[in-house]
Amino acid sequence: MLLSEQNTAKALVGGAAWLALLPFSLSDSPEGELIQRILLLGVLVIVPLGLALIGTFSERSSVLLNIAGACQPFAALAIIISSFFAPGTKAAGLALPWLITTSLIGLDGLILLGRLRNAAGPTFAALSVIAAMIYLPVGAVWLIMSRLGIQPLGFGDTIVLLTAVHFHFAGFAAPLLTGVTGHHLSTSSRTKPIYLLVVVCVLAGTPIVAAGITCSPLLALVGAIVISIGLVCLALTTITSIVPLISSLLPRILLVVSSLSVVPAMALAGVYAYSIVFHKLIVDIPQMAMTHGVINAFGFVLCGLVAWVLILRLQRVY
Repeated sequence: MLLSEQNTAKALVGGAAWLALLPFSLSDSPEGELIQRILLLGVLVIVPLGLALIGTFSERSSVLLNIAGACQPFAALAIIISSFFAPGTKAAGLALPWLITTSLIGLDGLILLGRLRNAAGPTFAALSVIAAMIYLPVGAVWLIMSRLGIQPLGFGDTIVLLTAVHFHFAGFAAPLLTGVTGHHLSTSSRTKPIYLLVVVCVLAGTPIVAAGITCSPLLALVGAIVISIGLVCLALTTITSIVPLISSLLPRILLVVSSLSVVPAMALAGVYAYSIVFHKLIVDIPQMAMTHGVINAFGFVLCGLVAWVLILRLQRVY
């Protein structure tokens, strides 16, 4: 079984495990429960699906990615167990294997970045995938802080956990979807500048939002606008330039659902950031988790990754 197929199988097993956890309580609050489950979706399903796609961007056999792929199921299981412990050293210790696993992926991304710098010309699709690999362990660091019960700069538990979720989805999955889309785009003069805008906005938006959470709500609003512009342009590019080329019905439907999900998800993110900046409560964190979080995680990210895994399988890329 090829490595990409192994990671796809791990995502299927992870999805079954995620469903099996539905009867169990993971938090004392409804919003905490939902955020925990979205995070577990990222750990159990999104990351192995992402690993299945990352292998298509490199012709070399990566020892680090092989080790990370082998460790992922065990590290994910440890995260599940950690979810049932109160914040503290035990919960954080169980989350440590996930930090190690994602750090291997990030390190491989840094190695790829060094090779990309020596290439004849920049490949924006590859750069986007590399950014996804590097951003992922940042999410694991925030997850460790959440499991420890640390609240840096006075952030509440929910904000720390949401930041971990942010880097697993906006930080890892969004650049990865951007990269795989660019890899299959034609290099026509019509699509190239739009795709360049997508890459710049998606890669810059994630750290700007994170910096805004730390320093300034206004900066977070700017970041939300930047990443929203990038993802809306990505959705339009996907629908107009990718979907018509896909012959199989299921991947076409999934790509359309993924692209259409971007609009409400990003609109809600912008409204929430606006609420924080101007102190006008329009949507609160529980509402954001139930709307933006669900649409982004299941609509945009999950449907998009599954679509591309199916497309690449049908194209016999694996």
